[in-house]
Order: sequence, then C-alpha cells, then structure tokens
Amino acid sequence: MSSQLFTSKFIKKEKKGKNTYSFHFKKPNKFEFVAGQYLKMKLDINNSDSRGNSRYFTVSSSPTEKDLVITTRIIKSSFKKKLMTLKTGDEAIISGPWGDIVFPKKRRPIIFLTGGIGITPFRSLCIFARDKNLDFKITLLVSFSTAEDSIFDKEFKKIESDNFKYIKTITHPDKNWKGEKGRIDAQKIRKYVKNVDKSIFYVTGPLGLVEGILKLLKDNGIKKGHIISEDFPGY
Repeated sequence: MSSQLFTSKFIKKEKKGKNTYSFHFKKPNKFEFVAGQYLKMKLDINNSDSRGNSRYFTVSSSPTEKDLVITTRIIKSSFKKKLMTLKTGDEAIISGPWGDIVFPKKRRPIIFLTGGIGITPFRSLCIFARDKNLDFKITLLVSFSTAEDSIFDKEFKKIESDNFKYIKTITHPDKNWKGEKGRIDAQKIRKYVKNVDKSIFYVTGPLGLVEGILKLLKDNGIKKGHIISEDFPGY
C-alpha cells in the first residue's frame, strides 16, 4: 500500500439517507484516483475508541468532480462522532488510493450488484462513465432494507439511459412500495441482465452480503473470472 500522505480540508456534509451522509473535502494537489477506488482517512481525535483514529472509505465522487467525497453510515464511534462535528477548514490526512472495483480494459456488459452503503463505488463509476461518455452497458441492481435507506436514488434515476439501467429492490417494503421486493436473487438477475455469459459482475458491500451474492453467482454458473468483489469492513 502507498505510504504517501496528503492533507485535505473539510468543506461540508450532506445528508443522503437515513443515518447516511456525504462528506466533502478539498481534493489535495497530486492526489489522483481511479473511479471506484478507496482511501484511508485519519482524523485528529482525542480519546479514540479501540479502532483508532483512521478508517477506510470508498471515494463516492468521480475523478471528474471538483470535491473529494466519502459517503458513510453514521454509527456510535469516536471516528464518526468526529466526522459529524468537522467544521469548514478542519484537516484530515488521507492516503491511497487502492482497490480493484474499476472499469475493465475490455468493453463488455457490466453488472453492479450491491446493497446499502456498498453502492458508493458505483456512484463514482457511473458518474465517471457519464462524464466521459464511456461506451459501457451498465446495469446496477441494489438492495436496501427500506425505501428510506436509499442513497443516491435521484442521481441514478437522472442519469438512466440506453447504456445505464438502475434497479432498486427493497427487502422490508411498506405497503406503498411499488418496485422490486426482496433480496437480490437469481430471478432478478435473469430478469434484468442480458448476455449473462458475456458480462462482468462487480459485487460490493458488507461481508455477509458479498458472500451471499458470490454464492448465488457461482450456483448459477457464472465463472470466477467474470466476477470482481470487494467487501467492506465494519463502519
């Protein structure tokens, strides 16, 4: 892993969903990343908990956007408490980037499968594809526990096109939900994915979700060489 450190200044935060926020930082000079990659962030925290004063985050912004943005769920931890109380101009130390959730070199249909906060690298990738007019056929299938847990929903709907399909499924829907219901399963994949054998599948999210989807793909004959996965550690 890269040992080079960069200083970045906090700009603002935006609420994106239930207990989920995007945090905008100034992009440091000479810090370059590829859409879909992640970084390590360190904050100045007094009396940090056992996990310390640093965390890994996917960059949810695209390299084509001005700010460097991370998006995360807010839980009770000293790091997240500090993140929520940052003021404009406060500094963070970042290093990286790393990660394999990046566009393939060869043009082929792309399928993004994820749940919850695992959607963050796909925002970066989809915005980058739009801004650069990349000729990829992309299908994003994401599950959320409730409709209120959805993040980036309006953004993905706004960029839907012949090259980009966005499907959301809710595992615990209320009576007003009219869309797909339940977890990502073989039936939904068959419904929305054409040319399965020619597609490349990207799977991200918490470990349990990633393992479940990987088993689903394996059981349905998807070759290991057609799958790229990355699980997210605890928040």
